Amino acid sequence: MKKKDIQYLKGDKLKHFVKVNDPYMPRGSKHEMSICKGCHAIYKGRKWFLDEELYKSNVKKKTANIVTCPACLKIRDNFPGGVVTLGGDFLKRHEDEILNLVRNEGDRSLRDNPLERIMSINKIKGRIEVQTTNEKLAQKIGKSVFKAYSGELEYKWSEDDKFARVNWSR
Repeated sequence: MKKKDIQYLKGDKLKHFVKVNDPYMPRGSKHEMSICKGCHAIYKGRKWFLDEELYKSNVKKKTANIVTCPACLKIRDNFPGGVVTLGGDFLKRHEDEILNLVRNEGDRSLRDNPLERIMSINKIKGRIEVQTTNEKLAQKIGKSVFKAYSGELEYKWSEDDKFARVNWSR
């Protein structure tokens, strides 16, 4: 896909998407705040965020609701929400800088939303496969690599689940 070929869906074209229940997302809690024992993410006000000071001041309280966040559960269960496959001759020559871009995008997303994480980066037969905890991060990584290096970019979404497969090559 060339830069000019990227089209964004707008308005009623999105009607075919259905709300999918993610079994990893928390279902209502009687607790005001939950704290992930793995990554220290905090769930409060129906939102996950990172705040190390709030973590330190609440984790030892008897009233603290200690849990494992959805991202840590997905990593533990090896249940990715997105897979980015990078390939091509250009990748072989620029692997380090492309991987730095991928990791930087993962770090940026983690700061904004601790549930968006890179699960793994693996080299498989001349390609690089990046597994992410959700489909949005996979899309962001694909878009960043494409924006920086052009090439061909393809998105494939699962109809039943919140899962994206992103392929980039050059």
